[in-house]
Amino acid sequence: MNSPVQQSTVLSPMAVGRYIDAQGERQALPYSALETERSTRSILKVLNTFDFHMGSNLLVTALFDQGIQALGMERAVMQFNMVAVSADSSLFDARRVESIIRRFNLVGAYGITAATLDGLAGLGHDPLKLFAGLVVWAWPDAYARLAGQPGLTVFRCLELGPALAIECSAGTGAHIDRFEWAVDAIDGEVVISSRLERCQPFHHYHTGVRGKVLHGACSCGSADPRIVPA
Repeated sequence: MNSPVQQSTVLSPMAVGRYIDAQGERQALPYSALETERSTRSILKVLNTFDFHMGSNLLVTALFDQGIQALGMERAVMQFNMVAVSADSSLFDARRVESIIRRFNLVGAYGITAATLDGLAGLGHDPLKLFAGLVVWAWPDAYARLAGQPGLTVFRCLELGPALAIECSAGTGAHIDRFEWAVDAIDGEVVISSRLERCQPFHHYHTGVRGKVLHGACSCGSADPRIVPA
C-alpha cells in the first residue's frame, strides 16, 4: 500500500518539499528541523568515507522543489568544514554549473542529472572533461551515462520515495540510514518504513524503485543497508 499511515508521534513541519511516488507523480513532503538534522548526520557518515580536506569546495545541485532534501547535504558539507557551492540541477542552469566548475577548485559534485549533462553539452562543453578528477554523485539518469567512463569517479544517489540513499567510497550500493528507515526488497521492489517520528510517517511504502537491498557491514565500516538498483 502506497499511502502513508499515521503514527503516535508526528513532528511539526518547518518546510514542505516533495517526493516522487511509485507512479512518477510529485507528492508534498512536509519536513521538520529534526528530520533535517538526522539527514545531515547520515550524510556526514558517507562524506567521512572520502578523503576530502577541510576548506575544499563541493558543488551541490538540486531542483527548487528538492531544496529541503538537499539541505541535509549542504549542512553535512559545511559540518565537514567544506564549502557548499549551489546550483540548480536543470537544463537551464548548466551555464552556472560550468562556471562553478571552472572558477572553483572543486573536489566533488552532488546531484548531477541528465538535464545538467544535456545543458552542458548544448553549450559546447564536454561533461566528461568537466567532471574528470571529481567525486560525482549522480541520479540514475546521469549515472547510466557517466559510470565507467575513463577519468570519472561516479557514485549513486537515489530517491526512494521520501528517503534518500547515497553511495560511499566503496561504491557497492547507496546507503540508507538504518535508524531512520526499515528497508527491504519485495519481489524486486524497494519497500521502506519510517522508524522515527516524522511529519509524515510511512509504513511498508512501495517506492517503485527496482533493485536489491544489501544488509550487513559495508567495507567502509557502515552497517547501513545498501541499495543496488536493478
